[in-house]
Amino acid sequence: MRILFLTPFAPDPVAPHGGGSYLGALAGALAARAELGIVHLQHAQERTPDAAHWQWQRAAPYDGDPGANNSAQHRLRMLWRWRRRPLLAAKYWQPALIPLLQSAREQFRPDVALVEMAQMAQYLPFLQGTPTVLTDHEAGPPANAGTGLGAAADRRDARLWRRYVREHYARADVLQALTDDDAASLREQTGRDVHVRAPAMLLPDAPVHPGEAPPRALFLGDYRHGPNPEAAAHLARRVLPFIRAAMPDAELWLAGGHEQSIEPLRDLPGVRVLGFVPDLRELLAQVRLVLAPLWSGGGFRVKNATALAHGVPVVSNALGSRGCRAPSPAVTIAEDDEGLAQGALELLRSPELAARGGELARRWARDELSPDSVAEQQLHRIDELLRSRR
Repeated sequence: MRILFLTPFAPDPVAPHGGGSYLGALAGALAARAELGIVHLQHAQERTPDAAHWQWQRAAPYDGDPGANNSAQHRLRMLWRWRRRPLLAAKYWQPALIPLLQSAREQFRPDVALVEMAQMAQYLPFLQGTPTVLTDHEAGPPANAGTGLGAAADRRDARLWRRYVREHYARADVLQALTDDDAASLREQTGRDVHVRAPAMLLPDAPVHPGEAPPRALFLGDYRHGPNPEAAAHLARRVLPFIRAAMPDAELWLAGGHEQSIEPLRDLPGVRVLGFVPDLRELLAQVRLVLAPLWSGGGFRVKNATALAHGVPVVSNALGSRGCRAPSPAVTIAEDDEGLAQGALELLRSPELAARGGELARRWARDELSPDSVAEQQLHRIDELLRSRR
């Protein structure tokens, strides 16, 4: 079987953002079972996909990264595209991808195309004649879909997103989401069946040992993604003070790239802004827990899955723990600031509880996040699609 991926970035199991690492892990498992091709947008300073996984690959440069192209002509072009597309989709409308998709159909001749993430649905017309599976990684409008142009512009953009979902999602043969919650939301928006493709993650060879770490909590994320700077500020300003009132030596580390938006948090007591940390295992080995609730966005929480896979317990809320509902003490769920602080304090005060939570987290991740099982699930759904078309 030949499977073509269409993605807004290069899949990479060690990517610094969740979507890239998830798709990298999935592609690695699928490559052992099928021939893979890929058409993707290449971001500045992004690694090229591992050639061992891809029999055919093409990329077009993405010019929407901050600082990549800030000319007046570029901004006018984005505003012009914004007439008919939501702003984030307009930024990902790169006409250079269209001839690459045509080449993929003529040269690679895929049996099916996996179109990944909402902003890539606009390319479905150029895959007409090829069976398509669209996987929305959130639930329609992505969490970082804000325009930054004020409330009126955001309301207009939300209307464009509703129209975009109705128009483009109808073109896919199969719709998928990453969690049951997001699938339910998409069913309501589209009036169609929406399947769930479980998250996938490569497990490290060995876990870390949170019981041996200092009383330190970690929040991890790419701060270009709107929910992450929002959550980091909330934790630093509203949750950490409760923790330090009971445990003055407790720290909150904020790790992840594009940290400029959270720089003001650096001056708060007990907060340390690390920026991008290349060695994730070394970072997780230095913390007692990951403190990662979210207050906006949808989809699967890769930061929490990463912690669980390394054997680090997580404290989160219901929204932040989607797709990572491991049993306590691997995952502790609370909704208010004091509850989150109390959940963190129980682990910070007890190395034994943190160690037990880490062991349970690792077992859960091994059972639930295997890329091989997710690849088999995806292939089964593709087989069903191809049989129905025949």
